[in-house]
Amino acid sequence: MRRFYPVDFRDPSACVRAGDARRYPSERRKAMSAILREQAERWGILDASRSALEKFARPETLAVVSGQQPGLFGGPLYTIYKAATAVAFAAELERATARPVVPIFWIASDDHDFEEVRRTFLGDGSIEIKEVAYPLEAAPRGVAVARVTLGDPVLALLGETDDALAKEHFGTDVVDALRRSYAPGSGWTEAFAKLAGSWVAPWGALVFDPAEREAKRLALPVFEREIELRGRSAEAARKAGAELVAAGYHAQIARTGQELNLFLHGDLREALRLSADGTFRLAESGREIRAKELLQRLHERPEDASPGVLLRPLMQDYLFPTVAYVGGPSEVAYWAQVLAQYPLFDVPPPAVVPRGGATILEPKVGKLLERYGIPWEALAGDVETVIHDVLAKFLPVDFPALFEKERQGWVESMKRIEDAVTEFDPSLKSAAQAATGKVVHEGQVLEKKLMQVWKRRHEETASKIRRARESLFPRGSLQERTMSVLGYAAEHGPPLFETLRRQVGEPGRHVLIHPGG
Repeated sequence: MRRFYPVDFRDPSACVRAGDARRYPSERRKAMSAILREQAERWGILDASRSALEKFARPETLAVVSGQQPGLFGGPLYTIYKAATAVAFAAELERATARPVVPIFWIASDDHDFEEVRRTFLGDGSIEIKEVAYPLEAAPRGVAVARVTLGDPVLALLGETDDALAKEHFGTDVVDALRRSYAPGSGWTEAFAKLAGSWVAPWGALVFDPAEREAKRLALPVFEREIELRGRSAEAARKAGAELVAAGYHAQIARTGQELNLFLHGDLREALRLSADGTFRLAESGREIRAKELLQRLHERPEDASPGVLLRPLMQDYLFPTVAYVGGPSEVAYWAQVLAQYPLFDVPPPAVVPRGGATILEPKVGKLLERYGIPWEALAGDVETVIHDVLAKFLPVDFPALFEKERQGWVESMKRIEDAVTEFDPSLKSAAQAATGKVVHEGQVLEKKLMQVWKRRHEETASKIRRARESLFPRGSLQERTMSVLGYAAEHGPPLFETLRRQVGEPGRHVLIHPGG
C-alpha cells in the first residue's frame, strides 16, 4: 500500500519531513493565527486556546489535523475520539522530533448532508437509548450546514435531553452546557464549535471553521488551481480508484473526470460539471458559467465556494502546515484517491493516520459480563447465542452434553435397525433412514423446548445480557458510531473527558474504557 500512502505515519521523522517540504509563508501563518484567535474568542474558548495559539504562531510549528461534520449536540462518540487521536499523535511527534506540533480540529461545516448531522442518541448503558432529532423540514434543503440557523425546534430537543438525563449525577451540568451553546438564532456550526470546543480546547487542540469568508479568501489559490485543472484532478482520483480495484481493494469515491471538486453556494449548494465547449455547468440549476465569470464570483464572494471531498485536504494543507491527517476507516480509504491529486497542486502529501477507537464499559455492564464470563466482543454477534451458552452453564443437568451423548446412541441404535431391516428387505432402506432422521429431529425439538423453558425461567438474566449488548453495540453497531458522549458525561462528569484523552489516541487501536475506574 506504500504507493497509495507515500508517508508512513509510524515514522515521526518522515511526517516532519513531509511538513517541512511544504512551503508555508509567514504571512499565511499570521493570517491563520488571526482567524483561529477570532473564532476561539467568539466561541468562548479563547482562554483554553491561548497556549495552542501561541505555539501555532511560532514559525517552526507544524500541525496534525482531524475533523468531522458538526453533528447535533456534538455528534457521535467517534468525533471526540478523532480529536483525542490528533492530540495524542501531535504530542508523540513533539516527543520524537523536538518540533512543536499543534492539533487542529477542522469542522466540516461546508457539508450539506443535513440528514447525517441532525440527530444524536443519548444513553450510557443504564438508561434507555433515546434518539433526539432536529426536524429535517426545519432546515433549508440542500444548503451547507454552515448556513443553517437554529430555530425554535432546538428548545424542544433541549427539553427532551433534559428529561432523558435528569436522573444522572451530572445531568444538569451537561444540559446547562448545551443551553449555553444551542439556542434559537445561533448558527448550527457555531453551536457545535462552542460545545465541542469546550471539550477539546483544554486538551490543546485548536478548533477551526473553514466556511468563513476570510478562510475562503485565503484558500482562493487552491480553488483557482482546481478551476485551471479542468477536471484533471478528478481524473487522477478516478485512475487511482481503478488502480485500487485492480489491486483488489475498493474505490471509495466515484469520478468520471468531467467534474470539478468544487461547489458554489447560492440558494443551493451546487456541484460544477465540465461542458463540452469548455464552460462549466452548475449541477442543480443547469446554468452555465465561464471560467472568467466563475473566478470573478469567487474573488467577490469567496464564502460562496467550498471544496468537495477530494479538494478539502488540499485546502487543509494550504491553510495549515500539516504533517498528518487523522481520519476514520472510510476517510483513510478514500485518502488513497485524494493523495493522487497532490502532484497536480505541487504539494507534498501528509501522513494519513487511522484514528483510535473505544467502547465505554459501564460498571454495571462490566460486572454482568464478569459474572457470566462473557467477553465484551462476543456481544457483537448473535446475542441469543451468547444467552444460550450462558444459561447452558447454569442448568442443573448438562443437558446439551447429555443430548449430544445420547444422540450418538440413537444414531448407532437406528443404524443397527437399518442394517437388519435392509438385510430383510432392501426396499425398506429409505424408510429406515427416514425413521433415523425423525428420531434425531424429535430429540432436537425436545432439547430446544427444554432450553426455551430454561430461558423463560431465567428471562431476567437474558434481559440483562440483551441490555448489555445494547449498551456496547447499540442498534447493532459499534457504540462509537451511534452514541453521543452526553449520556456518559451526565453519569460520570468532567473526569470522563480526561479519561478519554488519556486512553484513546493510539492510531488504529480500539480500547475498552472503564469510566471511573
